[in-house]
Amino acid sequence: GQQKEYVIAGGGNTSYKDEKLLWIKASGVNLGAIDENGFCVLDREKLNEIPNTTFSPDVVKREEEVKTLLMNSRIHPDSGLRPSVETSLHNLFEARFVVHTHPTLVNGLMCSNLAEEKTQKLFGEETLYIPYIDPGYILFSFVNKKLKEYRENFGNDPKIVMIQNHGLFVAADSADEIKGIHAG
Repeated sequence: GQQKEYVIAGGGNTSYKDEKLLWIKASGVNLGAIDENGFCVLDREKLNEIPNTTFSPDVVKREEEVKTLLMNSRIHPDSGLRPSVETSLHNLFEARFVVHTHPTLVNGLMCSNLAEEKTQKLFGEETLYIPYIDPGYILFSFVNKKLKEYRENFGNDPKIVMIQNHGLFVAADSADEIKGIHAG
C-alpha cells in the first residue's frame, strides 16, 4: 500500500481468507497505513449466499440489498468497520490472498481503447480480462461467470484479473507469491 507504482492515494484493497472467514480492508481505511485493526472480518458462509440470492431488478434497491448482506456477514458488527463493496469479488477467488490495486501503468492500459487486445498480447491466457461493467453486483456477477469459465478451460483460477477502466486483481496462496506476480 505504500508503493506509489501500485497504489494511487492509498486506494485498493487486500484480503485473506480461510475456509470460514474472510478478512478484507475496510472501506475508508488507507491501504498504505493499514494495520490489523483496519480489516473487516466476514463469515464466508454468509458471503457465499450472495451469488444465489435473488435481488431487486431496481439498481438502487439491488445495491442496497447487497450492501445489507455484506454488513450482515460481519463477525464483529460492533467494530463499525464496513466491508469493501468489492468483498464479494475477493470471496470468488479460490486463492487465500487477493490484492486489488489501481497501478498507473495498468490503468493506462485498462483505460485504452485497445485494452483487451493489448492485455491478451502482453499477458496471454494467464490473465483474465474483464470488459468495463458498472461496479457493484453486475460486475460481481460477470466476474463470477468468467471465473467459472476460466476454471472449466484451465482447471484453476487466473493469477491476474484485469478489469477495464478499473484496475488489477492478483490472487495467490502466499504473500510472497503475490509479490512475485507483481514483480513479474
